[in-house]
Amino acid sequence: MLVYIDPQTDTDYTAFYIKGLYDRFGKANVSFSGQYFTGLKPNRTLKFILDDNGVVHKYVIDWGDDPSVAEADYAWCDYYGKINFNTKHTQPAYHPKIISLAPGFGIKLWSHSGSAYYGLSNLFKARKDVSNVKKFLSNYYKQAKQLPLNAYKPLKTSTNYIYSLNTLWNSDEWINNDATVNRYRANFMKACKSIPDLQFEGGFVYSQIKNTNPEFQTLVIDADWIPKSTYINKISASVLVFNTPAWALCHGWKLGEYLALGKAIISTPLSNELPSPLEHGKHIHIVSGEEDAIREAITLLIRNPDYRADLERNAYDYFCEYVSPIQSIKLLTQTEQINLVVGSSYTLK
Repeated sequence: MLVYIDPQTDTDYTAFYIKGLYDRFGKANVSFSGQYFTGLKPNRTLKFILDDNGVVHKYVIDWGDDPSVAEADYAWCDYYGKINFNTKHTQPAYHPKIISLAPGFGIKLWSHSGSAYYGLSNLFKARKDVSNVKKFLSNYYKQAKQLPLNAYKPLKTSTNYIYSLNTLWNSDEWINNDATVNRYRANFMKACKSIPDLQFEGGFVYSQIKNTNPEFQTLVIDADWIPKSTYINKISASVLVFNTPAWALCHGWKLGEYLALGKAIISTPLSNELPSPLEHGKHIHIVSGEEDAIREAITLLIRNPDYRADLERNAYDYFCEYVSPIQSIKLLTQTEQINLVVGSSYTLK
């Protein structure tokens, strides 16, 4: 089995899934090639093909925040992996090819020298379609600043320390983040600060578009970029973490990271689909976004170490079964699926 990846892909967002291809099919069998993706535009997807002795299957992994579908990519592929699939908001005409995938997160796949090699090589392969060379190469640089996947593993936590660092997203008439992700995260921080003997560290940091809503300014901290290793170490030490649908109500990177770290997760209800539901009381603890409900959940988890341990163990088990790079690729490319779907392949000429 040979795998060919579209060289136009944004590697900062898709390294997670490229690693899945390496792990499932062997790195020596995976390469980048522009030959098979003619006419397809660079966008928020990873496009690849599997060549099984001349029989080709075409795949897309759409990591976009909203539940829409890239029409040209959907028409091109046999299977469309969608991170933020929503049965109500993704148009029904696109449902047949869609396979719901869990959110990944940024990982380091190549060293700085390896990133330079792949960046320049793929720039040459995709040169006709790259309009911004600096941005294209910066994706490889950002990928190299992430942590490798093996840095994400369950560790012993504190019993009274919580860390939460969050982007304060801009909010407008189209995406009202102030009423959802920003407010829920603010309520979590306020709840943490109100609990005696609980040590809280963190706050909001501004996005590129500064949000000046006075409701959140007291929670903004003066923090520049911190090393990813520092961030993950603090999250690992945290007795619990808080999740909420993020930009445009998407599954954020935080959810994937929390599952990989085996954290006890308090979350507001999820908006989009997953390969299998995260069950309240088993994998995750669901609450409304109100401050009192969040405070009650924090207190419950801190005072019940056995319940907290169950959530941690089941969250990590879920990651291993449904989220990890290789499992995401298996969900999308499982052999039974390929064999049963009529007309899902063609022979290379």
